[in-house]
Amino acid sequence: MKRMAWVLVLLAMVCAPFVVGMAQSEPSGTITLYTSESEAQVNEMVALFNESYPNVTVNIFRAGSGEVLARLQAEREAGAIGADLLWFADIDYFSRLAEDNLLVEYIPTGADKVDDMFTYENGLYHEVRLIFNVVAYNTELVEEAPTSWADMLDPAYQGRVTMPSALISGAAFNQFGTFMNREEFGIDFYNGLNANGIVVERANGAVAEKIASGEYAIGQLVDFMARNAAKQGSPVAYVYPVEGAMLVPTPIGIFNSTQNLAAAQAFIDFLYTEAAQNLFVAQNYIPVVPGIDLPEGMPEFDVTAEDVTGVLPGVTIIVPDLEYIRANRDTLRAEFEALFGAPAS
Repeated sequence: MKRMAWVLVLLAMVCAPFVVGMAQSEPSGTITLYTSESEAQVNEMVALFNESYPNVTVNIFRAGSGEVLARLQAEREAGAIGADLLWFADIDYFSRLAEDNLLVEYIPTGADKVDDMFTYENGLYHEVRLIFNVVAYNTELVEEAPTSWADMLDPAYQGRVTMPSALISGAAFNQFGTFMNREEFGIDFYNGLNANGIVVERANGAVAEKIASGEYAIGQLVDFMARNAAKQGSPVAYVYPVEGAMLVPTPIGIFNSTQNLAAAQAFIDFLYTEAAQNLFVAQNYIPVVPGIDLPEGMPEFDVTAEDVTGVLPGVTIIVPDLEYIRANRDTLRAEFEALFGAPAS
């Protein structure tokens, strides 16, 4: 009997690692996601995730970026962050979380297929699909398609040019801060927009709606909203400008206070899968993983041109100048308000 007991003990020792490995490969329990992403679209993604991981419950707190940030700030001051994952459009805040050692360094399964520029700070946070600021226009009002940001300065569009407010839109603020520190743009570009009678709307949604209606002929807009408008039958098209399309970072990362690391990692892993990337495409976003079909209604590309990201042939990508923006955040806000005024309520 003793001999049999020792055999059972040895078998248990040998098999234990495999049992643990199996348990780790099947995450379960609950994770909480804080996000500024569209509620309907995040719910779609979570539902798809649960088809592969039915034993993981994903609780969602969804609000605008400012509200998400305020909640996190309050929780940090209280000493207990309630989120396992953060997915929202303020990359500067991610960099501050990284500085404070509050994020988990992790390279998701499938991220090796993605250009390194979309993995931040050695894997502390990641782009899982792509959004860009572009030049959008009303095809009934603009005869010749624009090619450049400078086309917004064309006197032919006097008083019919628009963009979202950098005091409201994170995407617009990143562009304003970056362009202000680039020689080819700078204050002269924004003075030129003022001279051309630009009208500043509160956010991208109003820009998209009013270009579609014909109130404006041309303006700065996030690309997926231009595609959405065209898909709904509006006379809207857009171009990735020759100087570069402005990347709108919307990263996701894991807090190191998570109590369910395996499930949090599984969620990010899932976002790189073909199924998830195809859902992003159906939602009119650009996939970050090369080889996935692009959304319908994309501008025609020169397929022979160099494609540094593996996603958009021949498109120059401008990455936000986070160092400059962070060092000059208050000054930039004051400069934008001095140029264009405070946004209407």
